[in-house]
Amino acid sequence: MTKPEVSSQVLRALLNAGLVALGLDSVGAEQRNLLIRYLALLQRWNVTHNLTAVRDPLEMVPRHLLDSLAVLPYLPEGAVADIGSGAGLPGIPLAICRPVQAFTLVEPAAKRVAFLRHVIADLGLTNVQVAAQGSEDYRPDLLPDVIISRATAPLARLDAMTRHLQGPHTQVLAQKGPGVEAELADWPRAATLRITHQGLAVPNLPPRLLLSWRVPVTTP
Repeated sequence: MTKPEVSSQVLRALLNAGLVALGLDSVGAEQRNLLIRYLALLQRWNVTHNLTAVRDPLEMVPRHLLDSLAVLPYLPEGAVADIGSGAGLPGIPLAICRPVQAFTLVEPAAKRVAFLRHVIADLGLTNVQVAAQGSEDYRPDLLPDVIISRATAPLARLDAMTRHLQGPHTQVLAQKGPGVEAELADWPRAATLRITHQGLAVPNLPPRLLLSWRVPVTTP
């Protein structure tokens, strides 16, 4: 039996409740409209392009939208590089809510790149661009102010993938779930960095953690 379609009103109510729980009441009505439109595009493309394993839109709200937006209070100003953006997470939701901040979605997979470009055009996101390449090959003229990654790779691998992008002014943000202690233990360079840990309480999800660090200026 085919699952009945979930109305946008139901999704909007779920989003609104989640934003209240996250203390993000300041997200405007137009931004909320764009978030729901983004979710509709993701659902539509997911049918044929398999962009995300999450199929139920009721799960997409907490697992994609709210999990991405939980970072918003801790996101520094400046140009952001979303590493391994996939279907645009967390870059698209964050860019919707920070319309004057520049975001680059770094993603090598062709079908995801096509989706990201469609979303940017459909939603009119003038502050977002796509770098259709792997992070190791992404070499912008100016290093990003912020590198963000949402469970793209283990910490040691993420660090290796982005070392050439980490300038002394660059802040790295890594969203992680359970198992982050093992990743830290397998990452020798962690001992040389001052890593901050911020708990993220996303409604209807297990505890999440936001790790943040900068490369020390004295690092060779």
